[in-house]
Amino acid sequence: MKTLRYLAAAALAAGFMAAPANAATFVFKGDGLNVTPDNVANVDDSCATSGGVSNDLCTINHVEGFEYSEDGVVVDVYAYAGVTTQDDAHGGNAARLIQDINPADSGLGAWSETNTSDDQTQFDSGEAIRFVFDDYYTVTDVEFNRGGDTNCTTPANEGDCGSFQLFVDGVDMGTIVLGSLVDVIPNLGYGKDFLLIALTQGNGFTIAQLTVSDVPVPAALPLLLSGLAGLGFASRRRKTA
Repeated sequence: MKTLRYLAAAALAAGFMAAPANAATFVFKGDGLNVTPDNVANVDDSCATSGGVSNDLCTINHVEGFEYSEDGVVVDVYAYAGVTTQDDAHGGNAARLIQDINPADSGLGAWSETNTSDDQTQFDSGEAIRFVFDDYYTVTDVEFNRGGDTNCTTPANEGDCGSFQLFVDGVDMGTIVLGSLVDVIPNLGYGKDFLLIALTQGNGFTIAQLTVSDVPVPAALPLLLSGLAGLGFASRRRKTA
């Protein structure tokens, strides 16, 4: 019985000991850039914004979006305009997605084709970005920048990063306020489909980078539990004999 108790305690401890999660970090901005779209046939590499440079990358077919892969993780990214609900995004209204690479504090944004002012590539009110992963992941350390290619806490002439409505796998997770105070959201949640709808008129944000990881699995637990079951069965047989 002591052996069983010790094994039970070990099994319980194993339940809290997770195997290391696989993680992949996607850096879309110029500083530390490590991904560009895999679907190169849909890339316009000469779509400089007003006053920008020619190596920014834009979608040709906006509905197709961009596909990225890093460390075995694949994600499709889409931009939308004229969005007020998640149905507007999932049902269409595709907009030009731009990977604004230069200057360094940049990232994924929407080309505001109705506004010709400089660097209008952030997600402004009524625009949205959607990440659809190839599996379910925890999305963490999401870094945001703002118009003018600065981070959210650095003053810029295009307003602060504002706020957005977050939907994870179709579930409304509420409003997240970036404002002029928040550069990084530590944990955006667990899921496969992440939709961010910008809410703040005249302000906006780009997605500079994010990290995705598997949900940790207590790898040693099944083995210990099977051992417990075997010992328990053997103990019952001894008592019967």
